[in-house]
Amino acid sequence: MRNMLPLALIMGLIAGVLVGGFMNVFNVPVMEWAIELEGAAAAAEAPAGEEEKEVTGFYATLGSLGAQRIGLVLGLAVLGIVYGAIFTGMFHVVRRAFPGWNIWAWALIGGALCFWSVSLFTQLKYPLNPPGIGEDASLLARQGFQFLFILLSALSVVAAGLVIRYIHETGWEGSQRVLGYTGAAVAYVVVAVIVFAVIPGNPDPIPEWVPEGLVIMFRTFSILGHLLLWMTIALGVSGYTRYHQRGIRATAGQTAEQETTPASRQ
Repeated sequence: MRNMLPLALIMGLIAGVLVGGFMNVFNVPVMEWAIELEGAAAAAEAPAGEEEKEVTGFYATLGSLGAQRIGLVLGLAVLGIVYGAIFTGMFHVVRRAFPGWNIWAWALIGGALCFWSVSLFTQLKYPLNPPGIGEDASLLARQGFQFLFILLSALSVVAAGLVIRYIHETGWEGSQRVLGYTGAAVAYVVVAVIVFAVIPGNPDPIPEWVPEGLVIMFRTFSILGHLLLWMTIALGVSGYTRYHQRGIRATAGQTAEQETTPASRQ
């Protein structure tokens, strides 16, 4: 358990590559659609003398989509490594909060909490948008507030887990334990609502040339990619750990049998 971080990082790398393939199949065509619409809108708004220049730039962008597909896989591989580190911390919080459960439950709950606090809750506040949406002037502020939101969201989940751990370690039973669980849940909801309301959201509107269906597809495939990433890490870590433990037990059993066999013959 203590050496889980290297395994989680490797699983995060593998999960990132796999999800990169998923995103290339499902979400990249949506991105290409957005880029095509952006190019058409730019060409329509440009003066007559500059129309050809704008369209040429658009086709140059389409020509680099092959490199963008590779870059998407590499970027998700790096993101998977980061997610692996986050999962390790959340896993140990869950393991200490629910000490009597098994590794499958710890991993699945940890992965679900990571998905909620880092990905899904964040998308509710900062919905993912396809290319062409968002002003360059507000990019730095948006990224800064989004990082702060993710940090506070994850820390609030960790704090709730520490409270549950305290309830177990102090031996609360019966109605006292139920009251403690309820208080932890209510406190988390209050903190989450405050964080959601206080931190500024995305100020950039969606342009009129972007169809609603395009935005919905992009956000759906993106959040599904995050879910697959977290669950692949969780199942990969728990599955490999359980397989490794069984291998150690089988080896130990064979060694013990070999040591007792000569003694029985004597």
